[in-house]
Amino acid sequence: MPFRPTLPRRCSHDPKLSSFLSALASLTASPSSSSSSPSPPAGSVPASPTPAAYNALMSAYSRAGRHGEVLRLFRSLPFAPTAPLFTTLISSLAASGRPLAARAAFASLLKSGVPPTASAFTALLRSSSDALDFVDSVFRAMEALGCSPDAAVYNWVISMLCDFQLVQEALGFLDHMLENGPRPTARSFTAILRAYCEQGRFFDAGRLVDTMIQNGCPPDVVSYTVLIEGLCRVGEFSTVEMILGESESQGWMPTAVTYNIYMSGLCRMGFLDEAFRQVDIMRGRGLSVTAETVHILFDCLCRNAMFSEAVCLLEHSEELGWDVDVFCYNTLMSRLCDVDDFARVLKLLVDLLKKGIGPDKFSFTIAIRSLCRAGKLRLAKCLIENKGIKYDVVAFNTLIHGFCIAGDLDRVQQTRTDMINRDVIPNNFTDAMLIDSLCKERKFGEAKRFVLDSLVNGLVPDHLIRLNNWLVKAKKMTLLLKLLYEIRCKGIVVDTSIISPLVRVFCWEGYCRRDNFYQISPILDIIVTYVEQ
Repeated sequence: MPFRPTLPRRCSHDPKLSSFLSALASLTASPSSSSSSPSPPAGSVPASPTPAAYNALMSAYSRAGRHGEVLRLFRSLPFAPTAPLFTTLISSLAASGRPLAARAAFASLLKSGVPPTASAFTALLRSSSDALDFVDSVFRAMEALGCSPDAAVYNWVISMLCDFQLVQEALGFLDHMLENGPRPTARSFTAILRAYCEQGRFFDAGRLVDTMIQNGCPPDVVSYTVLIEGLCRVGEFSTVEMILGESESQGWMPTAVTYNIYMSGLCRMGFLDEAFRQVDIMRGRGLSVTAETVHILFDCLCRNAMFSEAVCLLEHSEELGWDVDVFCYNTLMSRLCDVDDFARVLKLLVDLLKKGIGPDKFSFTIAIRSLCRAGKLRLAKCLIENKGIKYDVVAFNTLIHGFCIAGDLDRVQQTRTDMINRDVIPNNFTDAMLIDSLCKERKFGEAKRFVLDSLVNGLVPDHLIRLNNWLVKAKKMTLLLKLLYEIRCKGIVVDTSIISPLVRVFCWEGYCRRDNFYQISPILDIIVTYVEQ
């Protein structure tokens, strides 16, 4: 039975709360959002031993991420594998992060004598998303085998090039499709549209939409949703309204995903009333509220500082018929952390445990951040010492940052050692905080040794720049000279990305004046040596 959108007694009567409860009622009253068929049970075999039936079952396993079952079926085929069966296997291996196995499967396809299809080559390309050179070899192989690339092959290449920010090269492939075929699809353009939006090139994005229409390939809902997402990122909501208002006349209909993206953008920018108004517009267009919609609206309540109401909703979730998840708890905890209400953050963490929802690593990281902001570093350390929780580098960095701000060098070093002992690899931010902590304690020699020791993993320019700045400001020119000399002795090249900031900090600290220029002349000699190299 769907619940009535009735406010709990402790909650104030606010239009936003009423709208939230109404959306929640729509969600619980609608059929399960999981419309996809359930994954077949392990060990299943097709009722009919035909290639089509085996391919359908293998595809179902692949979509469910059960790649071992795909391999099992392929190995147990009662007939010679066909090109579609090879293609499904290659796609599954690529999706499971096994590029070498995917290539081996493709090699087996070639050896079998079955002519490979363009779909098989597309699956092969997906196994090498980080190898641009591989694309050229695939195209040459297709030409040698007399297999013409179809739109799916070109679409994948265009998408990959855009991921690498090689938009001009992607446009070259698109132009080739327009001039020589195959005919581009909306997806061919959408990858470039996304790249333009990520780069803030909205004038070019608009021109690309016009090009799509002129070439008889009008943007579809995915294209417009990508454009709306980019516009929301920069707060161009009036343009978004215009696009949504003209959607029917342009031959497309926004989906719940489109409106969720729009509402999320409005929420981030503080247009909370407008975000809630979109729920009514969604319903007016016959769209169903999704779980993500409820998450966004709940975040709106939290951003509006309606913390008591949000807590009240979580406490009454069962009687509201709301299957609340950890995401909503994390959202509220994060907003409470931002306003330094660590007591309620900890209470929500306890509530998560009591309700059996199960806090995730983000829940504990938020709690640690909240305690650090409140100066409760010992309590935060007790929390992270619980080895039953698999913390990541962000959680450890949060605690290290707290100790760094407090000037507790010993705890910074100890926490960094603890994270390594728990198989969490420090990142550049971890090391930068250690350098800062050492320099704050004027342990410049230790900081220098740390940077030099870290060179075994390659030079991190930011670390050297950071230490250089500390040494110049502390007037430790001899130590700086030794640092640069030892780096040169290790055969490591220092380029302008490091030299320029060093010269800049010299100028800021007044070393460019004639009366004290001599103090840095030995260092400048080394810099000149680097430039000459």
